[in-house]
Amino acid sequence: MLARIASTISAVTAFFAGLILVAMTLYTLLEIGSRELFGVSSNVLVEFVGYGLATMTFLAAGQTMREGGLIRVNVLLQFASPGVRRVLDAFCLVCGILVIALAAAFVGIDMQRSFARGYETDSLIPLPLWLPPLGLFVGMVAFILDMAIHLVLVLAGRQRLADESPDAI
Repeated sequence: MLARIASTISAVTAFFAGLILVAMTLYTLLEIGSRELFGVSSNVLVEFVGYGLATMTFLAAGQTMREGGLIRVNVLLQFASPGVRRVLDAFCLVCGILVIALAAAFVGIDMQRSFARGYETDSLIPLPLWLPPLGLFVGMVAFILDMAIHLVLVLAGRQRLADESPDAI
């Protein structure tokens, strides 16, 4: 059941990351077309694509982890016994959870301060300053949740890191 929950979280967040990628691509093409054909620009393309890139990165992180796309040193893992591999996988997951949780805490504190003080972005389209990092924060929380569930499965011996199938060991 936990494996299905984690897999669903990863699939849903990866789907939204894909939608953001498509939206960023369409917006870029629209901007290029409007500049070339009409000499008009929104002047916020780089800003909005930057927000989208940060959001997309963390929304897709869970699925990337499951597929083995995150940077790891597999040279050591291929020679490790199943018990040692489980310890190394758990260590990697705990470290990842701690690092991303620390970063998410700082993002959350910054968002809360911006909300409480009513700050806005300093651009042509003023947005509440807490809004641009919202997707990043949601992606970080989803990734932390996915890693935590994955950690439970690894510790129980039901799954390996970067191995999507339950009972893979």
